Amino acid sequence: MRLGWGMVAEYIIVVCAFIEGFVILWGLSQINREIRENVEDLEASIDSKLAQAIAATGLTEPVNPIQAAIAQMLTQRVQQAPNVKQIVENRGENGLFVKKD
Repeated sequence: MRLGWGMVAEYIIVVCAFIEGFVILWGLSQINREIRENVEDLEASIDSKLAQAIAATGLTEPVNPIQAAIAQMLTQRVQQAPNVKQIVENRGENGLFVKKD
């Protein structure tokens, strides 16, 4: 069975279409990679500029109310504890505990 020029041309067109499809997919993946890299660079740039702006204005992150309540409770407990002063006084100059007389 011989192939005519029409069949050969059809095979060539099909092969070229497959190659073209792969080239298009490769090009789209390259564009996708470039976009992703540029977005990451943009995010990093925005983060640094935002941090600089916040530092320049003196704004800080708001205090978590639960953490503030715990800190206040611990401070009150330490101030109310009668043995805290005694523990500090029972330490020697080297920082180790000394025997009570």
